[in-house]
Amino acid sequence: MVKKWKFLRGEIEKSKKSKSKRMHTLCKDFNIKQNNASAWLKREDYYYELEPFDLESFRGSFCLGAVDLAATTDMVSAKILLGKSEDKIKYIYQHYWILEKKLTDSDDKSAGAEYKEWAKKGLLTIHEGNEIDVSKVADWFYDLYKSYNIKPYKTGYDQRFSKTFTDRMDEYNFETEMILQGKVLSNAMKFVEADLQDKLINYNNNEIDRWCLGNSAMDMDNKGNVMCVKIKGQASKRIDGAITFIILYELYRRYRSEFHKLIDK
Repeated sequence: MVKKWKFLRGEIEKSKKSKSKRMHTLCKDFNIKQNNASAWLKREDYYYELEPFDLESFRGSFCLGAVDLAATTDMVSAKILLGKSEDKIKYIYQHYWILEKKLTDSDDKSAGAEYKEWAKKGLLTIHEGNEIDVSKVADWFYDLYKSYNIKPYKTGYDQRFSKTFTDRMDEYNFETEMILQGKVLSNAMKFVEADLQDKLINYNNNEIDRWCLGNSAMDMDNKGNVMCVKIKGQASKRIDGAITFIILYELYRRYRSEFHKLIDK
């Protein structure tokens, strides 16, 4: 099929903003094979300043939650999404956990990790032992509820390492939903990209979020479905925070109407 110049010009204009659209257009419309091991986002897509917020302004609110769990090697990441009536901004509050041995026994520092500094700032909990107790992640959600009466409407998780987490969430009567990795998250990843570029995500300028977003690459199949992966050859650059963004956005996609009814009350 011969494609008209008008159509191609339109696709090129759309591709100037979206990495996934650019990869798809170059491959499908111009037959240029794409290297999927390159960065997902440009620095200006996520490195911007918005007015910091505190949780007190969301006291008594509902939120959506998401976690990217791990046992021994990766960071554990947890996020909540908060909203305000008549406000397009999505407010993201987060926390991370890492094993103590990662402070010395890894290449993460050379890859940009500043675990000790992040822990001092309260962004990260350093976990003793050889395995992260993911029930502590559920406790974090409960602590938000106790301190600010912020209750998760639903919390998304991937099935790996999840039983201890979901059991503890059940104890708190917090509802969870399994969200599998893979191309099911393709639309959510594109949604995160678009909202970052439009500066509709206020993640409180979190340094670990920025590090994870900058470490992330995009893998695309021949149907245009995308996945968040590590940049090839850079295993020490963690992407757990980016994965949690995408899981959170998939949950938001599924329950957008219900969530907005809650925050519009």
